[in-house]
Amino acid sequence: MKRPEIDSDNHRLTVEISSEIYIKLLEIVKKTGKTESELIIQGLERTLDKFEQFDYKNVQQDRFMDLEISLEKKLKQYVETLINDRFASAEFRERSRKSHPEQDRTSQEKAKNSLPIPTIRPLQIGDRVLVLEPDSAYYMAKLLVVRTSLIRATVATETGEMTFLKRDLRFVESTQ
Repeated sequence: MKRPEIDSDNHRLTVEISSEIYIKLLEIVKKTGKTESELIIQGLERTLDKFEQFDYKNVQQDRFMDLEISLEKKLKQYVETLINDRFASAEFRERSRKSHPEQDRTSQEKAKNSLPIPTIRPLQIGDRVLVLEPDSAYYMAKLLVVRTSLIRATVATETGEMTFLKRDLRFVESTQ
């Protein structure tokens, strides 16, 4: 396909449209008295003006929110699967222990040697955290958590609220 000359005043463009759109175009031509080309050019100008006014930043923020929600759902499903698997294996060990009492002694010894599972509670509103500085190993001042989601937490700063990934936060103390 040859590239059209951009410097000329007018350009010819061939567009294939459906019969329904062409019938509507002819009806508007009859009502307005304009030509088909004038109506198409007018519609194209309006469409291009709308694209120039379109706010792409909000679209990008909506995409990130959709992605975060999707990740939260997948992470919840993954955690639930892990928990269900752990309970299922614990039930299996319990049934196995009851059916094989001689193995019970060895499993008790293994349980004594294994480390306890730490209790981890989710970050809550009102907790105080340190925020990891970007590109540094140091933390900023203690900040108060005002909102949380599965992946992110919003903290109150001197300049307003800021949202960070939870992995960049270090729990300091709970107000409760």
